[in-house]
Amino acid sequence: MKALSHPLRFRLLELFAERPRTTKQAAQQMGEAPTRLYHHVAALEQAGLVRLKETRPNRGTTEKYFEATARRLEGDERVAKALRKKSARKDVAAMAFVLFDQARNELIHALSTGSGKLPEALMAIRGVLKLTPAGAVRLEKELMRVVKKRGRVSPGAARPSGKDRQRYSLTIALIPTEGPLRKA
Repeated sequence: MKALSHPLRFRLLELFAERPRTTKQAAQQMGEAPTRLYHHVAALEQAGLVRLKETRPNRGTTEKYFEATARRLEGDERVAKALRKKSARKDVAAMAFVLFDQARNELIHALSTGSGKLPEALMAIRGVLKLTPAGAVRLEKELMRVVKKRGRVSPGAARPSGKDRQRYSLTIALIPTEGPLRKA
């Protein structure tokens, strides 16, 4: 959690999950100076989230290619239980801030770029649901099934080439709110 509580590390992990690349290549993709990212890559490596895939000699130096250790990060029940403890609230809050700050930045970027025409698949929704705790658990499981299903390709299905594929960001929060709902 602490390794991912920085927005640059979160974005780096996404890039390394796409394909192996050097810190310099990731920096170019992000529009950052490579020197600003070296310690973030080291923190991700130390946390076991990225690993050195290969090294290549290049003009008297050695390029280091990193990759994510997993395509999807999921905590098991022990992790979920630990995060529910009061002592973990700062880590959870930091991670939530990074996730939603990233989603906010991506939404602002999508709205502010291009010729004024919004992308067809741009969607931002906030809903307030009345659920029992058991209903919230069922909804969480249903949402996870949809996300996992979308991440898979059916056997025998044609997989679009990298050129035909567009990255989409999906950020979901199911947060219990306190008190009665009020009209704005």
